[in-house]
Amino acid sequence: MSATSHTPDWHARRLTVIGGSEIALLFGLQPYGRSIYALWHEKAGIVAAPDIGNERMAWGLRLERAIAEGAAEQSGWTIRPGWHATDPTTPGLGATLDFVIDENAAERAQGRVGPGVLEVKNVDWLQHKRAWDDEPPLNIELQLQHQLASTGYTWGAIAALIGGNELAIHYFAARPKIIAAIRERVTAFWASIRDNKPPEPDGAASISTIRALYPDIMDQEADLTQDNELPELCADFLKCGEARKAAAKAEDEAKSRIFAKLADHKRALSVGFRISQSVTAANPGRPPEPGELIGKRAESRRLNVKEVA
Repeated sequence: MSATSHTPDWHARRLTVIGGSEIALLFGLQPYGRSIYALWHEKAGIVAAPDIGNERMAWGLRLERAIAEGAAEQSGWTIRPGWHATDPTTPGLGATLDFVIDENAAERAQGRVGPGVLEVKNVDWLQHKRAWDDEPPLNIELQLQHQLASTGYTWGAIAALIGGNELAIHYFAARPKIIAAIRERVTAFWASIRDNKPPEPDGAASISTIRALYPDIMDQEADLTQDNELPELCADFLKCGEARKAAAKAEDEAKSRIFAKLADHKRALSVGFRISQSVTAANPGRPPEPGELIGKRAESRRLNVKEVA
């Protein structure tokens, strides 16, 4: 986010466009636990958009410039703050750029002509290990292509500071087919709002929006006997519950048998697996003071199984 973020004008503008952090929702992804069902109702003005001004976001904004300046120094770039760019070909498509890389001879020599978009990420080491796999996750790549669509630039870079001490820079050219798909889906999204055709709820991320839409539960019975889809949904719900119970039972059985094989060993190596166990000792508590409740804790054991090559 650039320095223009989080102003009243920015919040108002954000309701009128699909932004870079939202575009992945239109491709069936759910980054940051968000939902296209929620996004639709937010952009339609039916429910309030979430407050993103939390402490994590605040620190991200503070660190952005330092990361961008470090990337510029390492790469020989001249950078400048970004702005809110809108795609003139697609109403409702816009992006708040972190920074812009000025055109330079070194990048031209690599075929990167003109200015470039610079997207900055501060990435936890464990998150990077789990989700990046030597390349940014798809939602972040879509975010950069969305920014290229908004600006018309032909290239961009994602600068990620990993674990606070390792900088990785990923270059991407504008991909016309992806940009065309972005424009098509943004256009269809705004058309669905004009036509009042919300998407179906898409999992747990939609539940908070449903609660906002229906905050009060009335003591009445609805006649849904003409809803042909509802019996199948109810059957699926019960079937999933039974499958979850069966899976939990199978997991507990496997866990107990592994514990028995480990016996009093903390670690073990099997063919294709590395196993470890840890013990949290029981806490009998202390005698309570008058009127005080003191909790006790039974011993617990944690099992960790990791697949290895």
